[in-house]
Amino acid sequence: MTAARTFLRDTGLIFTRTAREAKGNAGLAFVAPTLLSVFLIVLFQAAYGQIAEVSGWPTDRFIDWVAPGAVLLSVFVGAGYTAGGLLRDADSGYLDRIRLLPAHPATVLAGKIGFEAARAIIPATAVLLVAITLGADNRNGLPGGIAVISLAVALAIAWNGIFYYSALATRNHAAVLGLQPLFMPVVMFSTFWVPPDFMPGWYATVAIWNPFTPTLDATRSIMLGATDWAALGTGLGLLAMLALLTYGLAGRHYAAATAAD
Repeated sequence: MTAARTFLRDTGLIFTRTAREAKGNAGLAFVAPTLLSVFLIVLFQAAYGQIAEVSGWPTDRFIDWVAPGAVLLSVFVGAGYTAGGLLRDADSGYLDRIRLLPAHPATVLAGKIGFEAARAIIPATAVLLVAITLGADNRNGLPGGIAVISLAVALAIAWNGIFYYSALATRNHAAVLGLQPLFMPVVMFSTFWVPPDFMPGWYATVAIWNPFTPTLDATRSIMLGATDWAALGTGLGLLAMLALLTYGLAGRHYAAATAAD
């Protein structure tokens, strides 16, 4: 068996192990991210739905504007799950045992990140379906839905890099948990709720320069049937930069933690 096939096999084993653990903790892994995002859709549609009647509002209904953000919000809410699992592996001695096996240590990290990407699909899909049921437009149909979920997966991979770096740099569970609220200013100071034209000047400036805004705007444009390719390219580029930076730093700490004595 070639080295590449062995690596993929061992990565798959770690993926399966992580999925089995998540199945036993489905409330935290899948339900919580879904419920909070659905709750926000229902709450804000009920409270602010009539804002779409204001002159100049760019969508037919308020839910058309907020639904794409709610799909991506499920990624933020559930972030850090597998990074916390990696810390538990370190505390239990699992990473130490990996050094004694013929498996490449990087398969542990690859398998967990792979599962994190797959895990994002479940709440993002659930939130998207609820939003469509409540009346949100998805004018590109199934291809559009797949594109939206794919952006959620890309966001999950990049955003979780922050948690992996924190976990491996500090080896502290509290540090990982403490990063959970980090998504709040990222979401609040973006175009999640309203377009820039409806914001105070300083707020609009912050929202426009928010690195999350291009991904959000691209997701919204896909659902509305007029893909903003510039926003999509910018958003994916920024996510790639975040992933390269955070996983590059995390990888150094992981290599040191799993290096042979």
